Amino acid sequence: MKHLSTFLFLTIAVSLSAGDWPQWRGVNRDGILHGEPALAKLPAKPATLWQIPIGKGQGGLALAKGVLIVLSEVSVYGNPKEAATAINIVTGKQIWWNTYAPSWQYTNVYGPGPRTAPLIDGDLLFCQSAAGDLVCMTMARGKILWRKNYAKDFGAKWFGGNAPGSSGTAASRHGNNGQPVTDAKYIYAPAGGHTGASLVCLEKKTGNLVWKSGTDYAAYSGLMRGTLAGVEQIVMVTAANMIGYRAKDGKKLWSVPVKTGAARNIVTPILHGDTVTVASHTVGTFQVRIRNSGSGQTAEEIWRNRDARTNITTPVLKDGFLYGLGASRGRNSEFVCINHKTGKTEWSERGFTDYASVISMGDTLLVHGSRGTVTLLKATPKKFNQLGRIQNASQTSWTFPVYSAGVLYVKDGLRDGKNKLTALKLR
Repeated sequence: MKHLSTFLFLTIAVSLSAGDWPQWRGVNRDGILHGEPALAKLPAKPATLWQIPIGKGQGGLALAKGVLIVLSEVSVYGNPKEAATAINIVTGKQIWWNTYAPSWQYTNVYGPGPRTAPLIDGDLLFCQSAAGDLVCMTMARGKILWRKNYAKDFGAKWFGGNAPGSSGTAASRHGNNGQPVTDAKYIYAPAGGHTGASLVCLEKKTGNLVWKSGTDYAAYSGLMRGTLAGVEQIVMVTAANMIGYRAKDGKKLWSVPVKTGAARNIVTPILHGDTVTVASHTVGTFQVRIRNSGSGQTAEEIWRNRDARTNITTPVLKDGFLYGLGASRGRNSEFVCINHKTGKTEWSERGFTDYASVISMGDTLLVHGSRGTVTLLKATPKKFNQLGRIQNASQTSWTFPVYSAGVLYVKDGLRDGKNKLTALKLR
């Protein structure tokens, strides 16, 4: 591990006031940026504040108190490892780095390296490897406090790649992509143990097991924590179902099938009121309402839009409308606006790629596509309204960027190892 002094970290923490983006899809996991003005336009050619080489991987970024955390693959004496790196957002200089797990050598289009975004929770940092290591580190120096392995500790099957027998577990084909989630005391993780540890609850500071529940394999979807029909719960989309587990003890409250041809559920569920909305490339986009029933709960389907067959992109809910990709059509995918109450598609516009990260700020949407294009849209259900577009802002990337204080932090995800982390000034 290499690091500068803890003093440098603390100095950055107190001297900068940039907006935080501490986990997958932001502060509240909803893709909404808080406390910053919306962009009115995009520059014709954004200035590059700094650019540094970085390792392979498709995991997202996280930012808190002036420190950007990026997960990537590094080589240690010829052995590929997943590593976390802390970076000063003003200078692009490294504060510290540390490896936390072996890196599985995928040969698919997404390449090897981390699949999930780091999770910053106060002075703790949580990292999940593609092969199912969950590690707790210190934010100040990157010191590892504890670790768990989904296969060893919770009975999750790990085959790697397309090995025989791996068809039942999506995570073994493309790695563990589902984002863990935390609350004041605990971290909940999609371990995928099919003999009673599909979802696990651990103490944040110690890693001690609090409870485990479920028998489903893990998919790629991030967990969501919220209160539905008065009950705090963790919503998990597995390889075959969407399930609500009671947060205090892991009791299964409700379940609905989300079956796809490849157990490839990716989209993070959206919780609003007592409703949960999710999508897949097979079943389209649908919404359920959660109601109490006896000692458990039921999920009643409200609507289903079979044409909005989202594959990867999790939409943003803004003022009663969902914005994101609909059906993926390669380099001519559709960006759609869907009425959250009725499921009706208000408008769709082709010209996007197979994946897009969507960040909502004010009445605008900042969209970063997998081919590197950045588009600014007006968030309105009336019509598709493009305010600006930057071509080739980055190279190929399925990594969710971070936008803070007018700067977009983007990580490329190329398989050839020529990856970069770039700070682009948009405002």
